[in-house]
Amino acid sequence: MMLLAGNFVVGWVVSFLGSLPPGVLNLTIVRVSLRQGLRAALEFALACTLIEFLYGYIAVWLTEQIAPFAFFKLLTDGFTLLLLLMLGLYYLRKQSSRPTPADRTATSAFGLGLGLSVVNVAAFPFWLFYTVLLTRKGWVSLAGSPSVLVYVLGIALGTLTGLWFFVGASQRLNAILVAHLHRFDRVMGWLFVGLAIVQGLVLASNR
Repeated sequence: MMLLAGNFVVGWVVSFLGSLPPGVLNLTIVRVSLRQGLRAALEFALACTLIEFLYGYIAVWLTEQIAPFAFFKLLTDGFTLLLLLMLGLYYLRKQSSRPTPADRTATSAFGLGLGLSVVNVAAFPFWLFYTVLLTRKGWVSLAGSPSVLVYVLGIALGTLTGLWFFVGASQRLNAILVAHLHRFDRVMGWLFVGLAIVQGLVLASNR
C-alpha cells in the first residue's frame, strides 16, 4: 500500500510542477475560462487529463520497449517540430478580437483540449526521461500493473491540478486579463514558434 501511495504522490508532484511553467495548455485554459466560463474550462482540463493519462501510460510502456531506437526519437521530434510551427503560424495569422457573449458557445472546449493535448507529443520524451530517472532513483516502482496504473493516475491528476491552478488565478485577475485577452493569440503564436525553434535546435544537435 505504501508503495502504491508513493507512486501516486511522486507522479502527482512531478506532473503538477511540470504544469506550472507557462505553456500552451496553461494559456489556453485561461483563455477558455474567461471567454467560455468555468464549465468549459473544466471540460478542457478533463480532456487534457485524459490525454496525459494515455501519454503517461504509453511513455511507461515505451521506456522498456522501443525508446532505445533512434528512429523513434527522430520521428517524434520531427513530428513535434512540424506541428508546433504550424500552430504558431496559425495563431499569429489569426484575427484576434475581444471576447463577446457568443464566444461562450463558439467552440468545444473538450475538443480543443483533446486536440492540443494530442499534438503535445513532447509529453513523450518528458515522461520517458522522468520515468527512467524516478525508477533509477528508487522513488517509483513499476513492478506490476497496479503500480503502473497508480503512477499514471498521479500524473493525470497532477496535470488536472496544475491546469485548475491557472483557472483559479485567472478568475482572481479577471478584470486585468479580460482587458488583454485579445492579445493571447499573439502570445500563443510566438510561444509555439519559439518551441518549434527550440525543437529544431534539439533535432540539429542530435544529428
